[in-house]
Amino acid sequence: MAKRLVNNVKLGTFVLGGLLFLVLLLYMIGRNSNLFGKTYVLKARFENIQGVVAGNNVRFSGIHAGTVKKVKILSDTVIEVTMIIETKMKSIIRKTALVSIGTDGLVGNKVVNIVPSHEPGEFAVAGDILPVKKAIATDDMLQTLYKTNNDVAVIAADLKTTVQRINNSSALWGC
Repeated sequence: MAKRLVNNVKLGTFVLGGLLFLVLLLYMIGRNSNLFGKTYVLKARFENIQGVVAGNNVRFSGIHAGTVKKVKILSDTVIEVTMIIETKMKSIIRKTALVSIGTDGLVGNKVVNIVPSHEPGEFAVAGDILPVKKAIATDDMLQTLYKTNNDVAVIAADLKTTVQRINNSSALWGC
């Protein structure tokens, strides 16, 4: 009886360990962490990462190049994004390439875009920090649109007043 109990405990431990390993494996594959491919690491430092999180896609000229490994706050004005890049991109991405943040579709997930620079440069190697291109923030655009909308409203009100004065003026119409 004691031997049977020990065997049941061993079997239960083995099954539980196997299930935990399977869940971990599915999680890693689901997060697109390039678990089975050869990769290297590139970094970029931003003032505002606009919602980028670990696991977001990295694209080079629209082609999938890797994923975001981690986001680290270096200071109150600098946030470092570490990217896992597929090794096949080593002969394509240069140190002069510009990194920016975009969206996947109109309201989709955030994407880190690497765009080639027209300036010559060496190929990026593991650990390099690529220069960033400041993205236009949606909040800034909406604030500008708000100000423009207010200005147009003031101009329309003044124009309406001027047209009403002209219409009510007897000097112009000779009446």
